[in-house]
Amino acid sequence: MRFCPKCGHEDPVCWHSYRWITDMDVCRVEDFRAEYPQWTSIQVGQIVSDSSCYYRRSGKRNGGAFVQRWPKVYGENYHNSRFFERFKAKRGFPHPLQKRLELEVKEAVS
Repeated sequence: MRFCPKCGHEDPVCWHSYRWITDMDVCRVEDFRAEYPQWTSIQVGQIVSDSSCYYRRSGKRNGGAFVQRWPKVYGENYHNSRFFERFKAKRGFPHPLQKRLELEVKEAVS
């Protein structure tokens, strides 16, 4: 839960950090409808906004089960931009060419 010490705004419990995109939060549609009754009829792919954030119901891949939220500072099409950082999984194994490159470096040094 987020709390702003300056203005005293307390974020609803339903919002969670989105793993794949920084500066974007996500919550389930059921929780969103309970917390924001003015937007109970939000459709898949539709974007709505209030004074500080944009809200978009997620698309086809998960059946519209989630609502995404991001600050208005980033603009309405932030979810389509490539400027956000994506999560990069760390590999626990070397690249297939890594061993070959190491051998070539050893041969070049000797």
